[in-house]
Amino acid sequence: MTLFILPFINLPILISLAWLWYLYWFHHCLPHSKAVALHTAVHRLLMPRTPLDCPICRLSCSGVRPAPAPVRPWCEVKSRRGAPKRIHTEGFACPNQKCPYSGITDAHIHALVGDGKHGRTEQIQTFRCQSCHTTFSARRDTPLYHLKTPSHQIAMVLSALAEGLDPSAAERVFGYRQVTITTWLTRAGEHAQTLHERFFCDLELPHLQLDELRTRLRNTTQLLWLWLAIDPCTKLIPVLHLGPRTQNMAHTVIHSLRQFLAAFLPPALHQ
Repeated sequence: MTLFILPFINLPILISLAWLWYLYWFHHCLPHSKAVALHTAVHRLLMPRTPLDCPICRLSCSGVRPAPAPVRPWCEVKSRRGAPKRIHTEGFACPNQKCPYSGITDAHIHALVGDGKHGRTEQIQTFRCQSCHTTFSARRDTPLYHLKTPSHQIAMVLSALAEGLDPSAAERVFGYRQVTITTWLTRAGEHAQTLHERFFCDLELPHLQLDELRTRLRNTTQLLWLWLAIDPCTKLIPVLHLGPRTQNMAHTVIHSLRQFLAAFLPPALHQ
């Protein structure tokens, strides 16, 4: 009889011990495991100490670009027969990437000559490369490319926008559609960025202030950050970027600033 009573007597004790063990494991072991999992999931990014920690520096150091081959001036290659060049071609370059004279704006080296004019409202010069026989307009890679509106009218509208006139108000004043004015403004902004990168180089700025400003665009709920570098003495702004507040964006700003300055941090300061 006792063989059958003992299991029934010890059953409540076993249930109590099991319940106490469950409470102990739930209050002590489970939070600890969650904290360990949370600690291992969140990994803090350290500040870059060497150029290899930066993704942009890593891409630039991955491969060495070969030096471009020297190009002979076209005046030494072409025949001496023919009419001399009468059209001024300084500052223009052949847009054909396969041409050996592509991107060369020196009139004593490239192979550009005048090839007539076109246009109804304005006479636009056309150039031709004697090396690859590519023809292009003088307005190529400019905000006026493929635009039929007179250039002085576009300049007047853009000057009014630069003074603070709203595009909707410019539509009522000048009679052009707001979509057209916005297209002109976008083209002018992209061209201004190109000129900024071309002429803002080898700057000698002894003092620079880097900061980011929290901003919000019109009709946009997304928050953006305005990254800028300004010289407090001359008020020059060599770098101006709009984007998120991330480490990659900070690397982009620093590398953009490095391209514009004549001297940057020595390699010893990266260690």
